[in-house]
Amino acid sequence: MSRFSQSDPRQRLVFHVQELERLEELKKEASNDLKQGFEAAKAEGYDTTTLKVVLKLRKMTAGQRQERRALEAIYMAALGMLEGDALPEEARRRLDPPSAPPEPKADDKAPQKGPKSKSAEAPRPKPQPVLPLKEPAEARAEGVTAAEAGKRIYDNPYPAGDPCRAAWDEGWCSAKKSNGMETPEAYQRRKSPDDGSASSEQYEQGAASDEQKKGAA
Repeated sequence: MSRFSQSDPRQRLVFHVQELERLEELKKEASNDLKQGFEAAKAEGYDTTTLKVVLKLRKMTAGQRQERRALEAIYMAALGMLEGDALPEEARRRLDPPSAPPEPKADDKAPQKGPKSKSAEAPRPKPQPVLPLKEPAEARAEGVTAAEAGKRIYDNPYPAGDPCRAAWDEGWCSAKKSNGMETPEAYQRRKSPDDGSASSEQYEQGAASDEQKKGAA
């Protein structure tokens, strides 16, 4: 609220103009100080472009940073720019959301007495066959074919660390297109009902769901 009465518009105008001029001067001083800070960091060998990115990331929540990394990976995969790095787990969850676990049957709800038999134990996963060495271009073409056949991003057959894994991801992402003119949901920011930004709880719930699946496997 202004300290001037509502009956003197000229004094109110003068007050607001002077206040804005004062704030503009403070803004100019702060801008000069920030510039000098970047120059000092650069003189010590730090990369100022990276520092600006880090400053933006520090203003985000952990969930927002996780979403940013996932979106960057998805975009780069679609453009063929992964350069040997496979998609992170959060990006895979966005491209292929986990389905709800099936409801237990009535027989499953009854408690079982006595020691479990070997036949009741969960079957062990079969060992993955050793894949022949391939060129990334061939793996990228396989990813395109897999996406067109309706396979999931998790069906990538190449192990972590193999350049063909990233190439397969790139091919899969490049072949996945949206319906009509809409952008795929995996390519968009998730919004919370409060402020329109990504909710960290969404990522915690997604991570907890994945941990439960790993524990049950």
